[in-house]
Amino acid sequence: MDLKEQNWQNFTANHLRDWHGIWTRYSPSGEVKESFQSLRSFQSNPEQTTIHHTNRYIYAEDNVKEESWDYNQQENSLPDGIFHPQADSMRTICFESGHTAWVTRQLKPDSYFGVELFFRYEELRHSVGIVYDKQGVLFRTANIREDARGFPSQYWSKEIEQVSERNLSGNWQGTYVTMTPDLKISEPVATHLNWVWEGHNTFFLPDGVSISCPDQVSVGTPCTLAANWLVTPSKLQQLKVKYDESGAFAALTLEQLHL
Repeated sequence: MDLKEQNWQNFTANHLRDWHGIWTRYSPSGEVKESFQSLRSFQSNPEQTTIHHTNRYIYAEDNVKEESWDYNQQENSLPDGIFHPQADSMRTICFESGHTAWVTRQLKPDSYFGVELFFRYEELRHSVGIVYDKQGVLFRTANIREDARGFPSQYWSKEIEQVSERNLSGNWQGTYVTMTPDLKISEPVATHLNWVWEGHNTFFLPDGVSISCPDQVSVGTPCTLAANWLVTPSKLQQLKVKYDESGAFAALTLEQLHL
């Protein structure tokens, strides 16, 4: 199986579900900008070669918005990831575990820039969005907490306000794997938790979700955008996206850690 086919199968095996959730967007200083119920649905043909993707945004009983897209393996599965019709500048790349990133391929001046990092655990999923404006200044962050078993979730709380701190101390140990832009995945490497980057803003969201990112990005300066999820008091997942000095997407790293 070639790498682009493996990437497609990693996605279909883990994400073809109805994901019921709460979508919350935050300002650069961490205040709630908006929060609403959501449904992201991914359906396919029996061969899992075509996908119908629908997003439903439920603001209130009489205010529901919906958008949908269709894509297929032959046209949209590329050597550098899955091309989603919503944004030709971005690619979806997916580990076998279902941990996924929707990444901008190239940071460009005078253009919005962002990533979305997806975490998976059993029938739970959540994603963290990090978006920068045309000047490269942090524009907003977002978190979408989802459950394939329905809404409301027995796992996710109804809290939406960020918290001032989270204790991530302790001897967190585990392994990491890295995916490069050509979809090659490294062998697992032993690691420990590192959650400190100079010049980063750190945001602590409800339900064990944390974000670390610079307040500004620009071509000429490498950067890392990171998020983690404290799934249980002794289980932590972390995703990091790296961009090189030219502003090109360089690597996606998944760390799975435990105490």
